[in-house]
This record gives sequence, C-alpha cells and structure tokens, in this order.
Amino acid sequence: MSSRNLLPSAAIIFFLIFTGTVSASYSGDEPLSPVFYDELNGGYVFSTGDSIYSGQMNPGNYYNASFDIAIPSDAEPVFSRLYVYWAWSNLEKAAIYPSISISATPAGTHEFTLAERYVDSKGFVSSYDFFSGTDSYEVTGIGAGENSFSVTAGNSAADNSTFVIEGMGLLVVYESPSSPLVQIWADEGCDMLYSDYGITPEMATATAVFNGTVDTGSVKSARIELVAPSGGYTRSDIPEKNVVLFNRDTDGSLPGFLESLISAIFPGYNGKEWIDCFDSDELRQVGIESRDVGPYLKGSNNIVRVRDRGDYMLFTNAILSIEKEEK
Repeated sequence: MSSRNLLPSAAIIFFLIFTGTVSASYSGDEPLSPVFYDELNGGYVFSTGDSIYSGQMNPGNYYNASFDIAIPSDAEPVFSRLYVYWAWSNLEKAAIYPSISISATPAGTHEFTLAERYVDSKGFVSSYDFFSGTDSYEVTGIGAGENSFSVTAGNSAADNSTFVIEGMGLLVVYESPSSPLVQIWADEGCDMLYSDYGITPEMATATAVFNGTVDTGSVKSARIELVAPSGGYTRSDIPEKNVVLFNRDTDGSLPGFLESLISAIFPGYNGKEWIDCFDSDELRQVGIESRDVGPYLKGSNNIVRVRDRGDYMLFTNAILSIEKEEK
C-alpha cells in the first residue's frame, strides 16, 4: 500500500497483552480457501492485465483495467474468476465494507457475479484499522482463442465511504484436448501479514494447502504461482523482507548445520524456501511469484506458506499446476 498509518509500538503491544488472542490481525490467521481442483487435459492463465494502484476512490469514482488473454483454440473454460484487490475501506476513518460495482466493456460481453468476499484487518483498536479484502467474481463470456476486454469498478456507496484498489486479477482454468494432462489447484482469500507491533515473522505466516494426492513418479513439471498485493514493495530497502516456503518443515527441530548437510545430500527432503519474493512497485502493487516446485512435491497435501519479515502484504491467491508425463 502507498501509505501506512500505524500506532506506536508500545500502544499495540499493550493492547495485545491485555486482549489475549488475535483473530483478525497482521498474523497468518486467514488460511486461503480451496476453490478449484481437477485433473484434466488443459491448463490455466492468470493475469493482472494493466491494472494499477487506484489512489483513493470516492463515491462516483471509477477504475478501469484491461485484460488480453489467450487460451487454445479447442479450449473450454471450466473455472473463471475476476479478483478485485481492495484496501483502506473507511467512512470518516471508521472501518466499513466497500460498495463496488463491476461492469465490462464492450458492454454485455461478460457478466460478473460475486462469489465470495474475503476480508482481513489489523485487528487492534486504532484510527486506521480499516478493512482490506479480495472480491472474487464468477466470470462468463471467456471463449477459446483471444480474449480482450476491460473491467470497470466503481465506488457505488450512498455515503462518503472511500477505498483504494490495489489491482485486479483474472484466472481462467480451461480444458483442451490438445493440451497436456495436468493437475490444477486454486486457493483464494485474503490474509493480511505484517511482522511488527508484537507480531513475529513466525506469526505473520499465511498458509495455502493443496488437498489431494500426487503420483510423484509421473510428474513432468510443477509450478506454483502466488499473488500478494503490496508484496515485494517497500518504501525503504528492507533485506530479506519476505519468505516463501513450499513443503518446508518450519519447526526447526534439527540444528542448522545438520539441516544444511541433509539438504545437500537430499535436495528435496524438506521442501524449499525462497527469500525476497514477489515483484511489485508503487504503481503496479499486485506482487506475483512463480516457482518451479517439481523437486519438492509430496505425495499428498502439499502446502505453501508466505512469511512476512517487514514487507507488509495481503496473501490472496495460490495456484499449483502439475504436468504429468505422457504414458
């Protein structure tokens, strides 16, 4: 986000001590929800189009983003979602849920139906404890071949409430007889992460689980794609500001030197971690991270964690795609 108005550390720590537990908070307390899984001949496309940070949207203001995606000529979409990533929703500095209208250009080409709204907040009392969230819309009108259209989001509030849009995302999973056999999982949500004000990096760790089994002996390749608005962008240079962990045991039960030795001999035995992930800036604030995870797959219930170390982000999407060997 482009601005971060926070209370002094002492006040936050005082609040946490005397309230006991944290529900909605900067900690990883909102695991992403599994919304799609299938094994099929096909693939997926995820794009943020030309969406950028909106700045404050007042009632009657509009925001536009254009998408140009292509799927194979024999493809049929089986799961399509438009994501609107919003933040700082407030009415005169009091948290409020935003009123957002959505439409497509050319008119009538695509329809959007709100499937789910995911919301998180700092979770402590302050003048700036505003809501942030992900709105997930079912999308119609995606077809085989080239797809070009624009989405307009408006602040349709009847009062003076405002919010910002950090960007949009479009996910299309498709079936295509000419495409490879794949397994695809998609998780979505909104988990606000910030390791400060009494929240440790271990607490500021979000989770996405990919339930089900994988025949690791038949895997040709595997990639994970993660989405985190604000992820990777900070106004000051913070080293090692975030971490992505795939099938990584985070308990630290082994001494560091032994962990390093075993990892050198068996590279995939304890998953993998990557430091300083996500690519975003002040204008294009939706951070994206894509990694090869083939060597680190497990036979069931693969898991990815995203950890904040001073970055500040919303963890919103995780997609795991596994291509199978041809028989």
